[in-house]
Amino acid sequence: MSGIENAKKMSKQEVLDKIAASGILEYGLHHETLSERIRMAEEEAQEERLELGVVAALNNADTDGVLLEVLKENPEKVTGGIAILGYALGTDKLSLHIPESAAELADLVKDAAEAENVEIVTGLVNKRAEKGSVLMHMITAAGLSDVLEDSFVAGIYVSANGAELKKVACDTKLSDIVDLSEAKAVLAGYRYIRPETAAALTVGEAEIDNGLLRILTEKDCIVAETDEKLTASRKQSCGRCVFCREGLLQLQYMNNEIKEGRGKPDYIDMTKEIGEAMEFSTPCTMGQVSAKIVLSAVELFEKEYELHMKKKTCPAGVCFSAQTIYIDPRLCSGCGDCADVCPKDCIDGKPKYIYMIDDFDCDRCGKCIPECSEEAIVKTSGKVPKLPNKLTKVGKFRKR
Repeated sequence: MSGIENAKKMSKQEVLDKIAASGILEYGLHHETLSERIRMAEEEAQEERLELGVVAALNNADTDGVLLEVLKENPEKVTGGIAILGYALGTDKLSLHIPESAAELADLVKDAAEAENVEIVTGLVNKRAEKGSVLMHMITAAGLSDVLEDSFVAGIYVSANGAELKKVACDTKLSDIVDLSEAKAVLAGYRYIRPETAAALTVGEAEIDNGLLRILTEKDCIVAETDEKLTASRKQSCGRCVFCREGLLQLQYMNNEIKEGRGKPDYIDMTKEIGEAMEFSTPCTMGQVSAKIVLSAVELFEKEYELHMKKKTCPAGVCFSAQTIYIDPRLCSGCGDCADVCPKDCIDGKPKYIYMIDDFDCDRCGKCIPECSEEAIVKTSGKVPKLPNKLTKVGKFRKR
């Protein structure tokens, strides 16, 4: 017999008592008991004379969506959990939010949702609009079905390095799930941690709130990985909150500039200031959590960021900034054809003088390379030879 069928054989108070006795916690970023969430929502609805409801979703900040596998495998568990809580609270205002990036899931769960009179909504949860409702993670909803079936087992869902999503005991060591021997960093949930820190953590302590656990090695660039995460957050953000919208814009811009070798010395401090402000000044998890990835990156891997900014090099060899374009002073004929095609106007010189590329402004597009008949323009990720730093006549440059 399903959880909702069992619930309807009980009184509403008996269902609430069973939820409380189970000790089931809200999944994801908020770890209070579900009973406490229910109490707070009931008080808010009563104080502000709002209609009580039940809303299930992923955390707004979850751009990876690996936990959607639970919904895909058993939509009846999720919609059943929503219906159980709706029954216990005496409300038929029930909804399940599916991220826009996974909108196709709406068809998959349609029948299960209709069976329980659960509305499917595509997009993020608007916390202001849902005031007075119990907001719960869809994993909490699935667990609630198990509670009413007397089969609930506490645990954390983890997908390690892209493998199948599995539920593991909270006291499982991270080192029992992933090999840390070659790790440079561990991406656990919404933040990076050092491998030596990860080795001492259990799954329950690691805050893997979105199910994502990934090992990064010396072949992975922290700056590039962080840029991808920030870009994904910007795309998913609803843009209604100034701190979230503008904060993500600035964080992603600065991180991308660093990745491309155009970072400025104050970018690290600005990143910390903006990121910390977002954590405390935004109403939903998108703003609160999306900054965590870059804050942990600049805190734990500041040297890697500095190499991108000061040395224009990427230790992993994956960033655009890892490559340099220069003009070989021994081969340059001073024709100026390269300067004529440069979209950034960052090639300096004049006829019969050796032309020079301003490395700070150059974005390594390479448009100048085929224009040089002397094949003097070189693109390399290796060591750059001594180059002139002032106007020098062709054939007069000497290495010192």
